[in-house]
Amino acid sequence: MKKYLALLLALVMALGLCACGGGTAEEPAQEEANQTEQTGDLEKIVITEPVRGYHWAPVYLAQTLGYLAEEGLEAEFQSVSGTPPFAALFSGDAQFTLVGIESAMIVNEKGQGAKVLASTSEKYPYSLIGATEDYTTLESLRGGIVAGGVNTSGGPYSFAMACMNYAGLTPETDVSVITMASVGYAAAIEAGELQAAVSTNPWAAKILLDNGGQVIVDGTDDAVIEDIIGSASYELFVLMTSDEYLSANPETVQKVMNAVAKAMQWMENATPEEITENLLPLFEGAEEELLYDAQYDKERGITSYTGYHTESGFQAALNLTKLAGDITGDLTEDQIYDESFLDKAWENLK
Repeated sequence: MKKYLALLLALVMALGLCACGGGTAEEPAQEEANQTEQTGDLEKIVITEPVRGYHWAPVYLAQTLGYLAEEGLEAEFQSVSGTPPFAALFSGDAQFTLVGIESAMIVNEKGQGAKVLASTSEKYPYSLIGATEDYTTLESLRGGIVAGGVNTSGGPYSFAMACMNYAGLTPETDVSVITMASVGYAAAIEAGELQAAVSTNPWAAKILLDNGGQVIVDGTDDAVIEDIIGSASYELFVLMTSDEYLSANPETVQKVMNAVAKAMQWMENATPEEITENLLPLFEGAEEELLYDAQYDKERGITSYTGYHTESGFQAALNLTKLAGDITGDLTEDQIYDESFLDKAWENLK
């Protein structure tokens, strides 16, 4: 009898273990299946950039704050060197690109077709910094050399040209505007080979100023920049996609804009410390620089919290891009911008 009871107890325990084990194994599997059914796999999008820069912060924050994931998307940011970042739009290697407004004008005049979906800045963030205390005015640069960024089709070069034009200095005759990467500024200044340079962000300007540089033109000063380019607003940094992708994938474009609008809304009310913390995943090791840029941005109001452009900003960009020799014709706002997705994103948030 004892032997029989022992066998019966063992059988009951075995059946119980099987039942418990089956329930434990099935529940996570079912939970995972339900989660997959609810969220699905995230659609990957590639966003190119010439460099990782603070002034596109709303787009980066759309990723790091999880707003893109909420829309079912995951962004991969690729810094491109050697070729324009927007080239990947037309080869199909990227869906979106972060560039300056000048790039949008260049590709559209060439007939490639691209649209700015949102502007991430609303004021001119550049400054022209004199190398030493001997160079504090535009006139003091006569006969000297000015560095205007890495290429002639970029915003820094256009800004340098606009400053020279405003002062009545003729390039190649009165002053030489050259291309140079910012990493080479310090050595060129020390060697006496550079009298001024365009800084493209607050941190870059700080480095030059800490080494004896002098502000000649502060692009974030509304009165100063309006006098030079004809507009206090200048929506320089933008998010762009190709006309072809826009036409074929309006749903994905709308999802991106929903996320970017949410990021702008969050960023407007966030502290510099909060912005820095949430950008760090994409700016490894740059905490000091990010915090400085974020504080400067909050003080000067450079970031756009709406994403829209202004007519005066567009006209100023058009004039500067023509002045730099990158385009020759007069483009229209409709050729450059499609803010209808931005409109819908804000409607959804309201």
